[in-house]
Amino acid sequence: MTRKFLQLAMVAAGLALTVGSVSACADDSTATAPITSNPVTTTSMYSTTPSSSAVASAEPSPSATAEPDDTGEPTREDSAGTALPATAPNPSTGVPQSFPGPGGQEIGPKGQAYLAALKEQNVTFMGDTDNSVALTMAEYVCNERKKGTDPVTVKAFVTASVGPGTDTVVEANAKADKVIKAADENYC
Repeated sequence: MTRKFLQLAMVAAGLALTVGSVSACADDSTATAPITSNPVTTTSMYSTTPSSSAVASAEPSPSATAEPDDTGEPTREDSAGTALPATAPNPSTGVPQSFPGPGGQEIGPKGQAYLAALKEQNVTFMGDTDNSVALTMAEYVCNERKKGTDPVTVKAFVTASVGPGTDTVVEANAKADKVIKAADENYC
């Protein structure tokens, strides 16, 4: 008798919980009720036509200047009156001593042989005017060879480095192969 009573009580409790949870989920009145008594409004950050105040704030203010600051660099004041730094690089900044390439550390015979092999094969890196990217790739290839890294991983990294200067994936893969071969034969 007690066993049947307990089973009936468990079924009734389960049913009550099920009905209660279903009715609680079905009642969405709290989802649409305002949190405060203040009305909620929405505005768009973008409009199809700029307002006259937006156009006025986009134009430079008469207080904008190009006078030099204490360092001799030209600055410009924005509409709030704060000075903005000049965007040109500081010409007095030097290259770190350990930097390989022009203005830094001398390129050794291995580096020169590697760069000559790349030039001979007409391999260039986009935007690499001082050969720093090319030398970095040679260092990468040699270091990864010493570590025993998977050649596919090395090629993927080198391909990503030479890819921006190519038109097709096939061309990027061919360039990467040339970079890796030049590094193996001349730099490592």
